[in-house]
Amino acid sequence: MDTRSRPLQHNRRSNCIACNLRGVMLCSDVTTEELADFHTWIDSLTLARGAVLFDADAPASSVYCIRSGFVKLVDYSSTGGQRIVRIVKRGGVAGMEAVFFPAFKHTAIAMEEVVACRISATDFRRMVEANPTLQRRLHEYSHQALAEAETWLSELAGGNAPVHERVARLLLRLRDGQTDKVHRFSLEDVGAMLGISVESACRALTELMRASLLSKSDAGAAARYYKADIAGLEKIATGRGAVRTPRRRVTQTAK
Repeated sequence: MDTRSRPLQHNRRSNCIACNLRGVMLCSDVTTEELADFHTWIDSLTLARGAVLFDADAPASSVYCIRSGFVKLVDYSSTGGQRIVRIVKRGGVAGMEAVFFPAFKHTAIAMEEVVACRISATDFRRMVEANPTLQRRLHEYSHQALAEAETWLSELAGGNAPVHERVARLLLRLRDGQTDKVHRFSLEDVGAMLGISVESACRALTELMRASLLSKSDAGAAARYYKADIAGLEKIATGRGAVRTPRRRVTQTAK
């Protein structure tokens, strides 16, 4: 089954006023009085892993504010290969180009279960025009998205840095807040994020685990994360450390 064809799991009206994530969302500075009208046309979506929020070149009809989970923005080559150009995390916005352009630039796919607020582009433009505070926030988000895209190209997907450094940088960007947990994605996704082969991704992750910088669990929700030595990964990411593996045989792999 093509995972990109999976349907939305759940769709209901969003209640912005009661949202416990308002402080980190795009509309955090909009007053509750303004939201009293605003939230009536916002949908709350729960999407299965692999569900498509929107396709590249499709009419840009909605903006998606991500409340939990990860969304990958993908470019597809003429041969069907994928290149992940950016990851949108909790508090981020997917499809922000809908405010400015008639079509989406990339395909957006849920990398795990995702909860998002879907806002009609027409209604969102109306709200932006009427709210100077939201205009400022939109400008900030646009600047952050541009900076993120530039960082993605320079530090992760491009340059001459060794694969281990780029993998370490990616793992740190996938860190769950300030914890020692790092979100764990498929080798195919890791390769697509960094522009490397699946084999190279597997080899680099396996060597990081052999060096005790990463460990994983296959039990329950913990299987979605690596436990990481954050300080060790930071040294690798900045070129100040080397991956040193023990001489003894270790069977753990990144598969």
